[in-house]
Amino acid sequence: MPSKKSSANQTLGKAIRRVREESGHTQESFAARADLDRSYYGAIERGEFNLTVDTVSKIASGLGVSMATLFKRAEL
Repeated sequence: MPSKKSSANQTLGKAIRRVREESGHTQESFAARADLDRSYYGAIERGEFNLTVDTVSKIASGLGVSMATLFKRAEL
């Protein structure tokens, strides 16, 4: 898959990482919790992919926050 490292993808990925770290999860433990491949999830945090609404919803749910919270944390 081609990389999509736009500034918005990178900013959202960093916000997701901060929320995950605040929740005390490692990438591996959170990826399992959210039913995502760990390497794919790592690429999300690095901003390498355009995320679908479904994927953002899955991540937000796994973190126990709303999708709006993730976008607010990213200041998007």
